[in-house]
Amino acid sequence: MVGNYFLWQSKREYEDNALKFRIICVWRSSSPKEILCPNDVFDINRDATMIESIQRQTDNYNVELKAKADSLMQKNLQNKKNKQC
Repeated sequence: MVGNYFLWQSKREYEDNALKFRIICVWRSSSPKEILCPNDVFDINRDATMIESIQRQTDNYNVELKAKADSLMQKNLQNKKNKQC
């Protein structure tokens, strides 16, 4: 039972750290206050509502980034196709 708790806690810390990194990338943060904000939300004053909001922001960013990458790849393929003709 105790082992399961420590495994769960370790998994949650890993997921939290990954989400902290992703939101800092989304925010393109560089100031100390912006970098420490996720620590406050996840560790000091755990706020489930804010964590869900951060999850949505990072998911939306990933979707937008994928769409942009796909668009650039399509343009690149079209340019290559036009050069061959």
